[in-house]
Parts: sequence; C-alpha cells; structure tokens
Amino acid sequence: MGAEPEFETLGRGQLTLLDVIAQSIGFIGPVFASAFFISTIAGASFTGKGAGIAVPVSIILAGVGILGVAWIISRYARRIHAAGSLYDYVTESFGRQAGFLAGWVYYGGMSMLTLAIGFAFGGFLSSTLSDTLGWDIQWYWLAIAFWIVAFGMQYLGVQVSTRAQLVLALGSMLIISGFAVYIILKGGGSGNSVKPFSPGQSTASGIFYGVLYAVILFIGFESAANLAEETADPRRNIPRAILISVIAAGVFYVTLAYALLIVFGLDLATFLKSFPQLAVAAGGGADPSIGSTRFGELVEWLIVIDIAAVGLGTATGTSRGLFALARDGRLPRQLAAVHPTHKTPYIAAATTAIASIAVIIIVHLTDGLVLNDPKTDPGEWFGFLQFGAAFGGFSLVIVYLAISLSGFLGQPGENRLLLALAGAVGTISMCAAIYGVVKGAPELWRLDRVWWISLIWIGLGVIALVVLQSRGAFAVRTAGETRALHD
Repeated sequence: MGAEPEFETLGRGQLTLLDVIAQSIGFIGPVFASAFFISTIAGASFTGKGAGIAVPVSIILAGVGILGVAWIISRYARRIHAAGSLYDYVTESFGRQAGFLAGWVYYGGMSMLTLAIGFAFGGFLSSTLSDTLGWDIQWYWLAIAFWIVAFGMQYLGVQVSTRAQLVLALGSMLIISGFAVYIILKGGGSGNSVKPFSPGQSTASGIFYGVLYAVILFIGFESAANLAEETADPRRNIPRAILISVIAAGVFYVTLAYALLIVFGLDLATFLKSFPQLAVAAGGGADPSIGSTRFGELVEWLIVIDIAAVGLGTATGTSRGLFALARDGRLPRQLAAVHPTHKTPYIAAATTAIASIAVIIIVHLTDGLVLNDPKTDPGEWFGFLQFGAAFGGFSLVIVYLAISLSGFLGQPGENRLLLALAGAVGTISMCAAIYGVVKGAPELWRLDRVWWISLIWIGLGVIALVVLQSRGAFAVRTAGETRALHD
C-alpha cells in the first residue's frame, strides 16, 4: 500500500446537521434552478426539444434515479469522511486510477458550474435592479463583486458560508413553495389536470432530454459530503443531509413545475416565451387573478438570493474538491494549503474566485463567447450559463453513473440487495440522461457540442493519469482511504 503520508486537515466538528443540509440545498438552489431550467426541460427554449408539458415526468424519472445514487452515496458517507467525497468513493470501489478520473470529471464539471453561476447572479441581478429600482448596472460588475464577497466568506470559514446559505436558500424555498400550493389550490389558469403527469404528452427522446436538465435540478445534493471533515458526527449527519435534500428538492420541483404549467393554462408556447416563468406568474402575467406586481418583484429578488446561495454552495464544493485532489498529489500541492487560523482551503478558494472572474471578463469581451440567440436571450451572459450548466451537469451525470455501477459491488457492512437495487435505478436514469444529450441536444448555445467536448476533457484526464502514473503518484494511500480505515 505504500507509506502512509501526513495530510493537511480542515477544521473539525464545526458544522451541525442543519449546516450540511444548508450546503446541499444551497448548492442545489431550488428556486434558482426551477426559474432557469424548468422551461429548458419543457422545450429547450424555442427548439422544441424537451418534455413539453410532461415536465413532471422528466423530473420524477430524474428524481428516482438521483435517489438511487443518493442512497449509495449515503452508505459511503457513513464510512469515508473526507473532503473529496465522490472522488474518494470511486477510488474505494474501482481503484486510485479510476478515482482520479472520476475526480477529474466531477470537479471539472463542478468547476464549470461554479464559473457559470456568476453569470446567472450578475445577469439576473442586473435585470432585477433595472425592473424594480430603475438602476442600470452592467451584469459583469455585479458578477465580479459577487466572487469577491464569496471568496471573503470562503476565507473566513465554512460556517459563514453555510449559515448564509441556510437563510438565503431555505427561506426563499419556503416562500415559493407556499406560492405553488396556492396556485394548485386555486386551480391555475384552466383548472387542475393530470396531463403533465402523462408521458403520452411528449416523446421518449423529449422526456429523456428533459431528464438531463431535471438531473441538473438536483446537482449538488451530494455536496454535504465535501464537508465531512468539518462536520460533527459525520457518520450520522452527512447521510441524513444527502437524503433529506434530495427528497425535499424533488417534492418542491414537481409541485412547482405542475403549478407553473397550470397557471399558464398548459399552453407550452406561451409558457416558453414567458422567461422566467416563475417571476412572470408571480407578477400576474400568466393569470391576473394570481400574483401581483409587488409579489413578482419580491420573487425576482428571491431568485437573486437563491442564486447567491448556489454560488456559495458551488464555491464551497469546488474549493474542497481541488483541496482534496491536491492533498493526494493529483493537483499542485499549493492548492492543499490550509489557513493556519481559519482552517479553510484558502488557496483553492482564491483560485476558484480568480478563475470565475477571468471567465466573466473573457465572455464580456467576446460578446458572449458561445452562440447566443438575440431573439430570446436576456443578455450576453445567458448563453454561457446554459452551456456551463449543460457541460457541468453532463460531467456530473457521468460520475453519478460510476457511483451507480459501484452499487453492484457492495460495501462493507451494507445490504448488498438494497445497494444493487439503488445501483440499477441510478444506472438507468443516468443512461437516459446521457442518451438525451447525445441524441437530443439542440444547436442553440452550442449544447449539441457538450457531449464530445466532455469526451475531450476525459481524454485530457487520461493523459494526466498516465503522467501521474509515471511519477508514482498512485503508490500511496489517499486521505479518503485512510479515513475509511480509521474514522
């Protein structure tokens, strides 16, 4: 096994169950995700490729699959309490080389999601300031300011970030949940209907393509595991946080998606033209008897707030992942530096913030970088957000698939039948999402290129693997393997 190295460690036992739930819910960002991606599940803007009004079907399929993946992850989380989470889990089941590739793909995707979230924050906040206060501030200045503040929170301590996420994400989620229930009780624009729950309202390829973006709705549920080293009683609290987050988010998404569809009278064309549908419905734009101008403005601010929570969640997860890979010798060791006072991975956090700011500047200077649609896009920031979300989501789906397959191998002290069942459910769902991207992705925002660009990224990972192998980087036990033995 090689000599057992000394590892840098993060602050121990600082976080409670509520903190790690806040991390997962904050990363998921239910209000932000539903505002931006429910319409993409329905029809990928005006391309028509999507689930149509059968959005809840795609969400339910994705949710069942994610719950299977979550069960397997929760079993790993009972034994392995390390910052690398999924990277460490794949390492245990398939070996260090496979674990490195999983980390390369997973944290590459998570980094892309982190880069993209600044665009959502800056773009939507700029629009909200203009709509509600008449202020005209360019999106890129707001996005840069966000990453400066986010780094400050990351630098001072993870509790600062998780407590902010708790207030921002859970608070906005509760308000929007109440609004969705109100719409359903009132009957929406044309009464309640079972049509959104019928697969016959769409095609198989449309529903499968919708599954990818439905999976994106849940992405980040596992990020509580990144905080295992910093959590009190991680064997108990991390698995609970993961499963609670998936179930809560799934119920929220199905309820809200159904409410938004009926408030627009199940009229898909009108629904797709009314971006963001949540804010339009809250402002009375879908049904004058439901919502008001002031409530619509409040919902716009709630979306901004939830985007901020997502940004904090992605930054926390990404910085911990870079830290874990660097600590194990898979990335430059400087990224594994821990602040002597705050016990935070401050170099990894600074790298994440600087990279995000650099990409913001590049996208602005290139008028969007990826192909935008001036007829439908709210600004130059929107196309990169969509591409980044798709690339990041697709990358994480690949790793979720690896986790699902590991369920067939079993785990020490766990029920093999339950793990195999969860693995089967997760594998089917993730394969459906991959199929949807390869066969159904539209050209808009370069989404049709996501899958083969992901293959190029994996190829670069293989090259990095060969280089590391030649240097003997896989001869020593990782921090995750060590904690699996001793925690």
